[in-house]
Amino acid sequence: MITVKEAREKALSFLSEQGLEREFIENVSVKLDDAEKLIHISRQKQPQKILEIGTFVGVSTTVLGLCLPETEIVCIDADLPVTLQNILCVKQFEINNQKTNLYFVEKVLQHLEIFTRFTLKRGFFSCCFPNQEDLDKVVNYGIKPEDREIIGLEVCEKYGQFDIAFLDGDHRKEAVKQDLMLLSRYIRPGGTIILHDMGLDYWGQEVRQGVEQFLKEYPQTEFRIEGEIGFISI
Repeated sequence: MITVKEAREKALSFLSEQGLEREFIENVSVKLDDAEKLIHISRQKQPQKILEIGTFVGVSTTVLGLCLPETEIVCIDADLPVTLQNILCVKQFEINNQKTNLYFVEKVLQHLEIFTRFTLKRGFFSCCFPNQEDLDKVVNYGIKPEDREIIGLEVCEKYGQFDIAFLDGDHRKEAVKQDLMLLSRYIRPGGTIILHDMGLDYWGQEVRQGVEQFLKEYPQTEFRIEGEIGFISI
């Protein structure tokens, strides 16, 4: 069985060969420790179907696909140009690649011959950039947000219910709460929502606040944090 480290390295190496700076990919993708937690809890659940929200260029996607070879995985991503994704990050790099996220996701999954178990969907999950500053950056870049529909309900109705969801999309607290409000209706009883970036940095605080707002409306929901990863049991 392939290890999480090997699966992650396969993704990073291939994406680097495709012209993405490795340091950039490492900075914005799931770290090894987080990836190992993701796979550990996933293997315990033995999921038949996973929903990934915020696929980016496919590092976590590759890890899920290689380490869970019997699982069907549905991915949702706004599919922004990689250069714009860089602008939206706190730490920025010199990125010139104009291709969009899902271009790289499809390439790496096809390269590793696991693409047939994936469904890739282009759009926002529950909302479109609730933060005006982010929205202004997107518009100034030349992207029209209305060109990307909000597709979460449609995707969940068509492909749900899910055993596990990996939520790694918009980290603004407003978006996190809305994502969880929608997502929680489509997780099987006994299933789990796994959240990324729950540390004590700026984005971690935003995600934590979004989760806290969600839990006020669902106080019976079980929630715990291990490092950068949060787990909500449905």
